Amino acid sequence: MVVDEAVAAALRARTQSQVGVFVAGCAERMVQLFTGLAGPDPTRISDVDTVVRLQEDLWNLDTPVEHFRRYLDCLESFQELLPSDEEITDVEGIYSFYSVLTLRYAALYRLSHQLDDALTCAHACLTAVGQLDQNIQEPAHFTREVEFQRQAVLTPLAEAPSPSSVSRCRARDQDAGRTRLEDVRSRLAR
Repeated sequence: MVVDEAVAAALRARTQSQVGVFVAGCAERMVQLFTGLAGPDPTRISDVDTVVRLQEDLWNLDTPVEHFRRYLDCLESFQELLPSDEEITDVEGIYSFYSVLTLRYAALYRLSHQLDDALTCAHACLTAVGQLDQNIQEPAHFTREVEFQRQAVLTPLAEAPSPSSVSRCRARDQDAGRTRLEDVRSRLAR
């Protein structure tokens, strides 16, 4: 699933802070998949803690760059990103993988400020929800994700991010993340 060309073009014209908010939003819409699916596993407590702290720091535009290097080092040790000869086929594994992948590219953007990392972050979201839509009765996540990404670059990010606009975006993104987790859990229940 390729990032919408209008979104990609708009991101190219945005400041680092504006793109930082964009990747934080992408990660926010995916992070609950990881915390909700891996969280019940007692061996993943440290991983969940890392992901929660990373998500908080993604929203904080003053987080020092070196923090993101440490987060990336931690993420690289997660089972979702370790090299394997086996393909991920279980539902929990697939969506945990996409969540960690999205977080990885969001952190990479904050470390490098390379637009390709922000686009890959957005691409990972689109791929995950496109796959989710193929496995539920009322597919709408992909269309919603495209709209979230468009809104993020065309409205709140069109101006300098303010605490109130960031807070509104985050609340909306958290709601979307909860809905995605509910739909993945309903898939698991079948």
